[in-house]
Amino acid sequence: MTTEKEQIRDDEGCIIETEKDIIKEAIKGNFQYSTLEKVQQEYGKEIVAECIVTCEDTKATINEICKYQDKVYEIKAIIPSDSHKTILLHIVGGLDE
Repeated sequence: MTTEKEQIRDDEGCIIETEKDIIKEAIKGNFQYSTLEKVQQEYGKEIVAECIVTCEDTKATINEICKYQDKVYEIKAIIPSDSHKTILLHIVGGLDE
């Protein structure tokens, strides 16, 4: 899921910008929590991520927002390999915040 800005006009013709959630795709894959240290050791010190998703393919891009269960994540990296893609996610909040 990603958040996109939508421009609408009010009754007086002024442009109002709002954000809305758009489901870009449902990613089917293996989701696992990890430690920041383990992710950085495996994938690089510059990546701040606590979750790993492995999937066959995805249209997702870096900096997009994902939602899984009651948490909101930002995609920090997408690492392709021969058989799958690894998506590294950083927790940015809960849905009730």
